[in-house]
Amino acid sequence: MNRAKLNIRTDLFRVAKTAFNIKKQFEYEIAQEFIEKAKLELDRIPVESATLKNDLVSYQAEMNTIQNDPLKRIRWGEKIITISTRLGIV
Repeated sequence: MNRAKLNIRTDLFRVAKTAFNIKKQFEYEIAQEFIEKAKLELDRIPVESATLKNDLVSYQAEMNTIQNDPLKRIRWGEKIITISTRLGIV
């Protein structure tokens, strides 16, 4: 796995971590920052990752709706982890 993919996976794990920690307030700014970093890194890897970036953008748009619902946060975090996992296949 190249360095860019490793950076993306690390950023996405950080985003998912804030979603999974339902005992604390959702850290919107942190999640936003790491999603932006991941999107920039996705631009550096081959075209096959365009679908992953599109998925990430759509999940980023959902961030406002998941903040106060623990179940939605967990499911959203799972979607982020799925993108990270699919990145290893691309």
